[in-house]
Amino acid sequence: MIRRQGWAWALVTMAMPAMADVCRMQERTVTQHRVTIEERSSVSRDVISMPGGGRKCMVSFRVRIGSQWHTAHGEHIWDGNLGSNEACAQATTRAEDLVRERVGRGASLTERVLICDDRPDLQELRGSVTGTVARNHQFRPHPDYPQRFWHRGAECRWFLEPTLTDRGLHNFQGIICELGRDQWVVVDRF
Repeated sequence: MIRRQGWAWALVTMAMPAMADVCRMQERTVTQHRVTIEERSSVSRDVISMPGGGRKCMVSFRVRIGSQWHTAHGEHIWDGNLGSNEACAQATTRAEDLVRERVGRGASLTERVLICDDRPDLQELRGSVTGTVARNHQFRPHPDYPQRFWHRGAECRWFLEPTLTDRGLHNFQGIICELGRDQWVVVDRF
């Protein structure tokens, strides 16, 4: 009994790709900006006097993000009216922001999904001839002639149909006109 079920499942999985005529790859890249500093170590801070009465706090320390350690540097210059601890806290925040930005640049996720559909009304047409009727989205717009025009009372547009022939890839082009209710007919193809 188990053998028959395994055989039937193999038959179904082999038949599925034949049923799905339209497949397209969708790709999405997401940049992840959420970088969390989990630990700080070796914090050093120096407060120095600047010419003109100002002061500068410079901080340097190591931070752990995930399983890796990174060096962070930051500084804050102020007029001297602020306390050293507050000024160095601002320098620390700047250092953390800079290391998050630096580490976050490389943190991106790319996802590729293959979507297959066997609905004929979603398929792009191939091998159309004069008189072929289909929906507007099934015809590829012509990149050189994107504008619609009117011909004998019907709205028309150009289309492009790349086709593999025995001589290689050939770009057929043509004109379709609307019949009504999103039905378009090929009036010329060359």
